[in-house]
Amino acid sequence: MTLPVIGLDEIARVATPAVVFAAVRDALIAHSEGRTSVPAPMVLDFPEHSGDCHVKAGYVDGSPYFAVKIASTFASVNNGLMLVVDATTGAPAAVLADEGQLTAWRTAAAGALITDAMTPADVDEVAVLGTGEQALMQVQWLRELRPLRRVQVWGRRPEAVDKLCAAFLADGLDAQPYADGGAACVITTTAAREPLPVELFRSAIHVTGIGTDMPGKGELPVSVFEGALVATDDHAQCLDHGDFGNAVRAGVVADNVDLAVGAVLRDGMDRTRRSVADLTGIGALDAAVSAAVLNR
Repeated sequence: MTLPVIGLDEIARVATPAVVFAAVRDALIAHSEGRTSVPAPMVLDFPEHSGDCHVKAGYVDGSPYFAVKIASTFASVNNGLMLVVDATTGAPAAVLADEGQLTAWRTAAAGALITDAMTPADVDEVAVLGTGEQALMQVQWLRELRPLRRVQVWGRRPEAVDKLCAAFLADGLDAQPYADGGAACVITTTAAREPLPVELFRSAIHVTGIGTDMPGKGELPVSVFEGALVATDDHAQCLDHGDFGNAVRAGVVADNVDLAVGAVLRDGMDRTRRSVADLTGIGALDAAVSAAVLNR
């Protein structure tokens, strides 16, 4: 059997933001309704090489395919592939050699969807904490859903902050390094293993945490969760190795206070309440996006 291998150029031609947004939104809603199969993820950590590798699988009920995904980040460089499998026969259907970009796009889409859904409609300024690819993409994809006027950037390396600000300025946004006043909407995209400074969140009405995607990581100070409306992409996963789980173990919130991200996307919520979204990344999104690409 010769298995088709589809490269990034071909994938990028069909995986438009509209396609990815639709697949991710539908998969998150399906997951909140129990219409997915998502085993626990496997993580390999390579600290000596500044790297980690995630293996995730998933299936959305009714799809012709399920997927097994390998995504790695070594020294801030992403790579990976998705194996798409026929859900009726178990026969491999194709390899999507996406170089990690489908993971990046579905992560950006999930973050943008829940940030938009939980942030008051009149907020047009965000702060992004982190300076890597996902920091850039979270803002770019959020702009597909709502107008943004200004973005503030925080990072540990001033040169990286300046570089990301320049990219946003070239994109037509007012961009500057993080100011003392803070921002109403904060998106975190770091690989931090210790909570970021609590002062960065003091003006936040909404926080979306993206970077805590494996055991040992932790971006959000647990105090951010106190009194907030909390949404998680996967309850068990976020309890096990998400920032929500860190807050539960610290006794800041109970382990049953969270809403499913998909339920928020489906039903909406009171956006005047202070809120936090914890996203750890689920295999159902990989399955949905890879199926959407292969169908096209």
